[in-house]
Amino acid sequence: MKRIFLAFSAACMMFMTHSVAQTKPAKHFIVYLPFYRPRDMAAALAATNLTGVTDMDIAFVGPPLCSGLCTAASDFTISADSHTDADVDAVVQLAHAKGISVLASIGGGGGGVSEIAQFYNAGLSALLVAALKKYVRLHKLDGIDSDIEISDNMGAPYADFIAKLITAMHSEGKIVSCATDKYIQASMPQATLLSFDYISLMVYSNLKDAQDSLNFFVNVKQVPASKVVLGVGFYGEARNGADADYADILTAYPNAYRVDTVGGGTFKDGIVLNYIGEDTTAKEAELASQYGGIMVWQLLGDAPPPHSLLNVIRANFK
Repeated sequence: MKRIFLAFSAACMMFMTHSVAQTKPAKHFIVYLPFYRPRDMAAALAATNLTGVTDMDIAFVGPPLCSGLCTAASDFTISADSHTDADVDAVVQLAHAKGISVLASIGGGGGGVSEIAQFYNAGLSALLVAALKKYVRLHKLDGIDSDIEISDNMGAPYADFIAKLITAMHSEGKIVSCATDKYIQASMPQATLLSFDYISLMVYSNLKDAQDSLNFFVNVKQVPASKVVLGVGFYGEARNGADADYADILTAYPNAYRVDTVGGGTFKDGIVLNYIGEDTTAKEAELASQYGGIMVWQLLGDAPPPHSLLNVIRANFK
């Protein structure tokens, strides 16, 4: 009996250490890393205080666009935006050394959605999932983050793709998360929404919008509060669609950390930029503490101390 117990215990320990994600605390502190920017990501991470961070999402990975209609003979090779496989491995190694899970995020607000949707809309979900599974294994990743932001691409083919992806990832002890918000939910099946390990809400505007989005997903869509992660933005956005990193806003407006709106100067022709400064970030971090965690879009937008929003989150996210 003792021998059986020891064998069982050893097996359990092997399973628990299979993935960094297995030992995560109940609440997530997620940061997106913008691989679409041509920058030494490992060096940027090494220079950043990552205390408290639990998860890191590589934004973004995906296959190339098909030439014409996608078929089983199309190129399903997954790669990261603007970076090599060695760059990905360097980031994963650094993050894992700090106990941080690393997920590959697919899709994004731009053309990345087409790179993924082109396959599942053509009935090629199984092959796409196989390619993603191979990529996760190759780079020792902890799962996949689905960041499909066009509701027209979130019907039955998307549901089939996500179901296959979750089955494949869970079979290897990996996780599948989803970045979403109210405006994307028009055609996402309810069962698909509830099937993710957790969802991150892309609410980067103000405290009221954050509260409204949390209420929608928990009380209307019936997602367990423990699986809902609140997003905060490290950038400012103008009505004309222009945006700027929080760090650049503070460089142009040294007191911008005190408020949530700036404009009228020489930066970007004086356009009005809306963002979340230190006080609002603190309030949203406190709010996120009541749910499944907090998510940052994106890590490299932060300003250095003494006005780092990461530090504000650390001080208020419990």
